[in-house]
Amino acid sequence: MMRSWLKYAFGICLLICAWQSYAQQIVYPINQHCNVHVLSISSAKTASQNKSPETGWENVKLPDVWDIRWKNYNGGVWYKIDWEWFCEREHSLNQPIVFALDYLNSAGAVYLNKDLLWASQHLQEPLSKSWNMPRYWILPVSGLKPGKNQILVYVNGYAFQNAGLGKITFNNVHENIKHHQKSLWKKRTLFEINAILSATLGILCLVIWLFIRRDNSFGWFALSCLLWLLFISQFLTTETYPYPTTLAAAQANLSFFILYILCFSVYLLRFADRRFPVLEESLFVFSIAVIVGIFFTPLDYAKIVLGTVFLSYASLLVVVYFYLAYLSYKTQKTELYLLIFCLTLIGLFACVDVVRLGNAETASLYQPLSPYTSPVITLFIALILGMRLKRNIQKIEKFNQDLEFRVFEVSEDLKRSMSEKHYLELENVRLQERIHLSHDLHDGLGASLVRSMILVDQNEDEMSNQQFLSMLKLLRDDLRQIIDSGSSIGSKVPENPKVWVAPVRHRFSQLMDEMDIHSRWDFPNEWLIEPNALQCLTLMRVLEESLTNVIKHSQAKNVAVSMQFMQPNQLLLKIQDDGVGFEANSVLEQGMSIGMRSMKMRLERVGGQLKLSSTPGYTLIQAILYFDEANSKMNESS
Repeated sequence: MMRSWLKYAFGICLLICAWQSYAQQIVYPINQHCNVHVLSISSAKTASQNKSPETGWENVKLPDVWDIRWKNYNGGVWYKIDWEWFCEREHSLNQPIVFALDYLNSAGAVYLNKDLLWASQHLQEPLSKSWNMPRYWILPVSGLKPGKNQILVYVNGYAFQNAGLGKITFNNVHENIKHHQKSLWKKRTLFEINAILSATLGILCLVIWLFIRRDNSFGWFALSCLLWLLFISQFLTTETYPYPTTLAAAQANLSFFILYILCFSVYLLRFADRRFPVLEESLFVFSIAVIVGIFFTPLDYAKIVLGTVFLSYASLLVVVYFYLAYLSYKTQKTELYLLIFCLTLIGLFACVDVVRLGNAETASLYQPLSPYTSPVITLFIALILGMRLKRNIQKIEKFNQDLEFRVFEVSEDLKRSMSEKHYLELENVRLQERIHLSHDLHDGLGASLVRSMILVDQNEDEMSNQQFLSMLKLLRDDLRQIIDSGSSIGSKVPENPKVWVAPVRHRFSQLMDEMDIHSRWDFPNEWLIEPNALQCLTLMRVLEESLTNVIKHSQAKNVAVSMQFMQPNQLLLKIQDDGVGFEANSVLEQGMSIGMRSMKMRLERVGGQLKLSSTPGYTLIQAILYFDEANSKMNESS
C-alpha cells in the first residue's frame, strides 16, 4: 500500500516537472497544424563580431536590456536562440517560416545556423541604428534542419542607450505582414507624420512672422519646430552620420532638445504677451554652458548626465506650464485656456514617455506617445489662427466704419474749405481784374486823354467838329483795346517790330511835332526772338506810359525810342529824352508815380524787368524781356 502511494506521488512529480519544462518553452503557431518552439534564449559578452563565445552564456528573457545585469557594459553581445519546429503526424510544413525581430540596439547581425542573414552597415563606430527599424527574414523550409535550429544575433551597443535585443516572433508570411505594418506604424510612420506636420506648421508660422514682424511669437514657434525636427530625426535615421560616434549623436540630439525647450518656452511666453529679458538671456547663456558640458561628458557618465539634463529641461517646461495656467486663471483669455488644454495633453504624453524611458525594463518595450502631440498642436494652431483672424476681421470692420465716418467728416470739411477757397479766389480775381483795368485805363485811355488835352491846350484856334470827332474816335479805340486786352493772349503777334510800333508812333509823332519835340524811332526789321501777344501788349503799355510822361512832365526837345536784341534770350526797349529828369529811386522805391509802378508790375508779370536812370538833361527808361532757351532756339531755327 505504501509503495503504491509512492508510485503515484512520483508520477505526479514527473508530470509537474514536464509541464513546467513545457511551460518555459515559447510556442509560436505557424498554421493550424505546425508550430515553432523556442527552446532557450541566452546571451554572452564578446569581443568578436565574427565568432560567438564558447562559454559565458546566460539565460535571458526577451526583450532584454543588458545594463540590468551587466552594469555600464559597452560593447558586443551575442544572443543565441535555440528553436525547433514540428507538425502533427499526418501534416507537413508546406510554407516558409518568418523570423521577425522588433529591434536591436544599436547595430548588429543575424545568423541562421551560422549562415549570415543580415548585418548592419556599420558594426563599429560610427554604429548603425536598428532600434527604430523592425526587421524580418523569410526562412524557407529547405534551409531549415528537421530538428533543432539556431539563430545567433550579434549586438553592439552602449549601456546609456539601453542596448539589448527586442522581442522576436515566428510566424507565417501573411500574419507577419500585418504585424510588421503595425510595428512600422509605431516606430516610423508616426514620427514621419510628426515631422511633416511640424515642418508644415513651422513654415506656416515662419511666413506669418515674415509678414508680421511685430508678433515674434510666430518666429519663436517656427524656430522651435525646426529644432523639434532635428530632435526627432534620431527616430527616423538608421545611421549615425554625420556624427563621428554614437555618443556624439546622442549629445547633439540632447542639445537640440535643450534648445527646443528654450525656444518653445519663449514662444509660450510671447504668446501670453510676457517678456523676461534678463531671465531669458540668463537661461540661454546657462544652456550654452550645459551643452558644452554635455559634449565633454565621458562615456561612463553619459547615462546619468544625459538623463539628468533631459529631466531638468522637461521640468523647465513644466514650470512654464504652471505659470501660464496661473495667467489663464488671472486674465481669463480664451486663447490661454486653449493653450493650457493643449499643453496638458502634451504634458500627459510626455510624462508617460519619461516614466517609460526612466525604467530600463520597460524602455525596451517603449512606444513613445510624443508623436501624437503634433496633431494636437496642429488643431491648437488652427483654432488660435482662426480666433485671431476673426478678431482681426472685426478690428478691420470697425476700422472701416470709423474710417468711413472720418472720410465723411473730412469730405464735408473739404467741401466747406473748397467753397471758401473758391469764394476767395473769385474775390481775388475780381480784385486783380480791377487792378488790371485801372492800370489799362491809366496807361491806355489816360495817355490818350492827356494827349487830347495837350492838343486842345496847344491849339490856338478853335477846333472844328471834325477834329473833336477824331479825338473821340481815338479815345473810343483805346477803350476798345482795353476791353479786348483780356483776349489779347490768343491774338496774332505783329509780323515785325516796325509793324508793332506803327500805331503808337503814328499817334505820338503827330502830337510831338505840334509840341516841337523831335523824335527818333529805331526798330529792327525782323523779330530775332518773337514775343507772345501778352508781352507785345505789355511793351506797348510801357511805351505809351513812357511817352505820355515825356509829353506831360519832361519838357524835353528830343526823344529816342529803340528796340534791340541784346543776347540770344533778351529783348530791350529803350525810351530816352533830354528833359528835366526825376528821382528814379524815389519813383520806384517809394511809389511816387502810379504810371511807373504800373509799368514795373506789368513787366514782372511777363518775366521782364524795368530799369530807370534819370538826371537833369538825360532820362533813360529800359524795359527788358527775358526768354527761355527753348524759345530762343526755336526762333533761331525758324
